[in-house]
Amino acid sequence: MMLTKKITVLYRGSLKSCNYHCGYCPFSKRKGSLRELDRDKDQWFRFVESVLKGNALEAEGEDSRPLTGAVMVVPYGEALIHSWYWQGLGRLGAGSALDFVGAQTNLSFSVEQSAEEYKRAGGLTGKLRLWATFHPDMVSVDEFVRQCRRVRDSGISMCAGTVGVPENLKIIRCLRQRLPSDIYLWINKMDGLGRPYTKEEIREFEAIDPFFIRELAAAEPDIRQCRDRLFVEAAGTVRRCNISPVLRGNWYGRPEDQDYWTQSWCGRKRCSCYLAYGGRQDPVSQVFFGSYPVFRIPRTVKGAFLDIEGTLIPEGEKEIPRFTRTGLELAASMGVKLFFATTLPVREARRRCQKVWSLFVGGVFAGGAHVAYWEKGGQEKESREIFSPLDRQWIPVLREEARRRKARVLVYESQGIVYKVTLTRPVRRPWKEEEFQELRQSHGEDQVRFWREGNCLQAAAFKATKANGVRTLCCLANIPVEETAAAGDSKEDQEMMKMCGYWQK
Repeated sequence: MMLTKKITVLYRGSLKSCNYHCGYCPFSKRKGSLRELDRDKDQWFRFVESVLKGNALEAEGEDSRPLTGAVMVVPYGEALIHSWYWQGLGRLGAGSALDFVGAQTNLSFSVEQSAEEYKRAGGLTGKLRLWATFHPDMVSVDEFVRQCRRVRDSGISMCAGTVGVPENLKIIRCLRQRLPSDIYLWINKMDGLGRPYTKEEIREFEAIDPFFIRELAAAEPDIRQCRDRLFVEAAGTVRRCNISPVLRGNWYGRPEDQDYWTQSWCGRKRCSCYLAYGGRQDPVSQVFFGSYPVFRIPRTVKGAFLDIEGTLIPEGEKEIPRFTRTGLELAASMGVKLFFATTLPVREARRRCQKVWSLFVGGVFAGGAHVAYWEKGGQEKESREIFSPLDRQWIPVLREEARRRKARVLVYESQGIVYKVTLTRPVRRPWKEEEFQELRQSHGEDQVRFWREGNCLQAAAFKATKANGVRTLCCLANIPVEETAAAGDSKEDQEMMKMCGYWQK
């Protein structure tokens, strides 16, 4: 389920024309007819209206209201040379509930005139994101860099990139040198290379784009990471992403027919491009690229706090997927201090995350009741530990509750300090909301904090939360909280994620 009810929607209209004539592209220098362009414009404005009115949320049975999240235009050909796209983006980036709007582009337009068109439509500059692709056969490095500077100087956030053609390494290195250092230059793998990249080529591209290794990693599809995104085509056809099969229902269909929200299949063997794997709620992508990784605009992160169950380890799985492990290795190699943020006790966390344990330098365990920091990855013997004591008077109270509700009691204790108590039942008997609320109302939460996780009801000291644990670890590691990121999938994680800058700014 979506953590925040915010979704990312990629839109691709019927436009199939471009002002560039790249030899590999089927839309190269194809000029659309007036009829085709008018149709594309009408379809785009229809989509804009649907977002502002909230068609998508009606599918979940809620009252009609504007869609919240982000919209990105990913056209065939070049869309931003047409004024109507700027007008539509401006409307979406105005008073709507969207956090961000943006588009893929080759930057072959007047930045000043287009930005003014966007503003006239009401668009807020801070909401606009551009993904710009450099085409070395069509534009010089100097001209592309000048355009990027114009975009940046206008206050628009952007990234730039190009296809990783080995023969173009020299010119790509030149582009990286001339671009402002605060504009990220990404490298897409070359699909038509016909051979694997050599080790030297990989090193060269990684020196330009440290995330290039993720382009080469095989990301296995995981629909659980895709439930808060959709790919909408001109006529309302819906997919999960640009390469996934068509889903049942239509973006413009009747609410009762829009069942694509509940469909949990993909049909692909791997996520073979950035729009596919970058649009997932992958924890590493969230750390580096914020809540909307699809815009491909990274942020500077010194520390990362990661939930285990449901985040590092997907629901129903036994270990961390290889693609996630590759990302964690990359983060550690880039100097990011990795921390766990979990309700699991440290021993269970280590058992579950054995393959990546050495990459981490501490964590918030037991829901915040136990904080550990060790300078050398995974070396608990050299750790600094802080426990939040739970008054022992609660143990008999909770034992009585367990007896009444036919649960087993687990008491977690270290160095003579009780820091968490768990009331656990068989998986087939999860704790119901009414039981949870009854227990909270009976005992209050001025001294003890209760939370539930499936068949486990947890109790810890009132101030023992993941967010407070993060604050403590940031002090121990000398990292400003605002320079950290966090990823999780439950209400227990929300305060921590917002505090750490989960929402991309």
